[in-house]
Order: sequence, then structure tokens, then C-alpha cells
Amino acid sequence: MKPHRFSPSRNPADNSTQRQLYRVAARLFQQKGYRATSMQDIADALGIQKASIYYYIRTKQDLLMAIARASMEMLLAEGERIARAPLPPDQKLRELLKSHVTLICRNLDLFTVSLRELTPVNAGDHWKEVVALRDRYEALLRAILREGMEKGAFRNLDEKLVGFAFLGMVNWTIRWVDPQGEKSPEEIASVWEELFLNGVRVPRDLPKG
Repeated sequence: MKPHRFSPSRNPADNSTQRQLYRVAARLFQQKGYRATSMQDIADALGIQKASIYYYIRTKQDLLMAIARASMEMLLAEGERIARAPLPPDQKLRELLKSHVTLICRNLDLFTVSLRELTPVNAGDHWKEVVALRDRYEALLRAILREGMEKGAFRNLDEKLVGFAFLGMVNWTIRWVDPQGEKSPEEIASVWEELFLNGVRVPRDLPKG
């Protein structure tokens, strides 16, 4: 599975090293846990001096937040593109689910760390930013659901609860997916699409409402 590219956050000459730092740190956080991983562990895995890490990041907490921000911004970039597209709401929801699952599968360490290790205690002063990013994505998802309900494409359900069901289903993928497994991200997404869309769509043989 080809990894998704990070958005640059320093000058272009530093981007490759910084991306490698994020990916190595995410792998170690995923394997050992955030609190059990030291900056020395990360430096050793990169084959550099620990002091070199601080050119790119100030603290381990900042590194955790950079990883989380990268994963959330991937979701938001795809989500905003889909929300703007001239598509019917059921197709938007299908595309959103596909992009979410595919990004998780192709960036498993990053999303595992973001979903498992990013707690208020670990995030510290960054927690408000975490909540703001999550709120943006959830608002985008609920807007698509609301549009579908208003147009009669989706059943009239509590959009907030439906949104939580969507996120619970796709985010739980981190618990069992095997990047080297027989199913591709697209195949996994296809099954999730059918399960979720069939649950929210208005049946064709029943009156809408």
C-alpha cells in the first residue's frame, strides 16, 4: 500500500526528513505506546543523534500532535473536496467512507496513534486543537447526512448519532486490518459502504419520509 504524502510544514529541503521522523515515531508509538517511547528510541530508529530531532520538533508531545494533525488534515482535505463536489448526498457519503477507510489502511501507524494515543492527558495544551479538528470533520459528515435527509435520500434519523455510528465503524478498522492482508483498502471500503449506505438510505420500495 502506497503511503499518503504529508503536507509540508517547514521548508521543502526538510520535508523528506520530517516525514520520515513522523512515520518512524508513529510506528514506535503504535508498537510500544506513546508514554513508553523515548526520544532516544526515535533517534536510534532513525540512526541520528537525539539532538537532531529537535531541529524539527520541540517536545515528544509536539511530535504526537504533529502526527495527529497530519492524519486529521488528510481526512479534512478529502472530506472538503467531496463535500464541494456536485454529487448527490448518497454518493458523497459513499466517497467519504471510501476515502476515510483507504487513508486509514494506507497510513495505519499514523491513524492508530491518532485514535488510540491522542488523549487529553497525552495531548496536554494541544487538546483544544485536537477537538477543533475533529469537530470540523464531524460537522462536514453531519452536513452530508442532513442534506441526504432533507432531500429524502436518507432515512430521517438523528444525524449526530448516525455520524457517531459512521466514525465508530470506520475508525475501528485500526483494530483488525492487516496492511499485508488479502483485502485491499478499496475492497474493505466497498463492504463498509454497502453496510452503512443500506442502513441510512430510504428503501426504494417504501415511501420517503
